[in-house]
Amino acid sequence: MTLNVKNYTWTQTESTVNIRVPIKGARASNVDIVSTDEYLKVHFPPFLFEAFLFEMVDDSRSTAKIGNGVIVFTLQKRACRLWEHLMVQTNDKEAMKEIRERAQQQFLQKVCAESREKAEKQHADKKYALQTMIQWLRAQAEARGAASADALELTDLTKEERNPDWLKDKGDLSCLLMLLNVRVSAKTPTFWLQKVKL
Repeated sequence: MTLNVKNYTWTQTESTVNIRVPIKGARASNVDIVSTDEYLKVHFPPFLFEAFLFEMVDDSRSTAKIGNGVIVFTLQKRACRLWEHLMVQTNDKEAMKEIRERAQQQFLQKVCAESREKAEKQHADKKYALQTMIQWLRAQAEARGAASADALELTDLTKEERNPDWLKDKGDLSCLLMLLNVRVSAKTPTFWLQKVKL
């Protein structure tokens, strides 16, 4: 058996409605909230708060915060004017049932759309991570291939001629004849640095 919450409070401005619903010690994980443009439901067993709103609100811009034993709803009004009441003043059970069912459908559609967007975002993130990883692996493979090509190119040089510091010293001494005679890899930056200084 559900018990209706009667000790809620509400305030309003021209553009917003604030509703405070005490949740009597219930944990946030046990609170079920359904919110649409014309309907608001908070269920925390065995308690239930249900509001058939007086006018339409913008559910996409409205917020709900749970803390200190209370839920605070800040609902953004669609039409900027003061309401006479928080809820529609009617006892027509059929109309209320229709609003409730319509709200459940809207809420389910919203939840499905959000989960679909979340899944698409996760898929896009995984795809981006995979593409980045593949690019990095290709760059590593190219670097290894270039290094092995350079090593083959330098096999006819002596150990001294492969030493970048030795090449730098030769460049510092302005030994142009030696620079012309030494065959070096284009990947040796210190050699080319000294060559530019000459």
